[in-house]
Amino acid sequence: MKYAYMRISTNKQSTDRQESILNDYFEKNSLGMDDWFKDVITGKTFDRPDFDRLKNTVVAGDTVYFTEVDRLGRDWDGIKEAYKWFEDRNINVIILEVPTLSLSIYKEDGTIDLNIKLIKSIVLDTYCFASQNEREKLARRTKDALKAKKEAGIKLGRPTTKKAQEVIDLIIRMTKEGYSTREIQFKTGKSRQYVCRIKKEYA
Repeated sequence: MKYAYMRISTNKQSTDRQESILNDYFEKNSLGMDDWFKDVITGKTFDRPDFDRLKNTVVAGDTVYFTEVDRLGRDWDGIKEAYKWFEDRNINVIILEVPTLSLSIYKEDGTIDLNIKLIKSIVLDTYCFASQNEREKLARRTKDALKAKKEAGIKLGRPTTKKAQEVIDLIIRMTKEGYSTREIQFKTGKSRQYVCRIKKEYA
């Protein structure tokens, strides 16, 4: 049996692109799908009812198609965990974006090609490691860039509106004139937390 799985992060997105990629692949390879599974993940949860339904449907010898590696999970640990779940049950996982991962672990006679199975597992681990490493490098570069801007005196964050800047100026002026935080709160209508933050930032 052959199944396709798609996932999007919010209901404002569409699975049209994934569906188009999968359909093109199926058509070129003269494949027919037995069922399609789709999840829309919203908020901070990662509840995937259709993914769970897929796992309750597949058996050894079946094939599941994904467009990209990250459709398997939310993070790299989750991706490897999901892939291993299928691998342990001899379910063929095809990931179209990575040529090696689009190879079948099954030979024409229906037996498992252990070499292909091993290679796919190694490639997935390497892919996840490289991607995670690139993300960490990007995060470090972003952090260093923000630190450099801060040291250069460049103000970070969203642009301040004229009205907001007037309140900030008032807090700074009242602070310099010796007004207490409570008095500044009363005058500006701002919370203690906000007043203290402005006083700290512009001290």
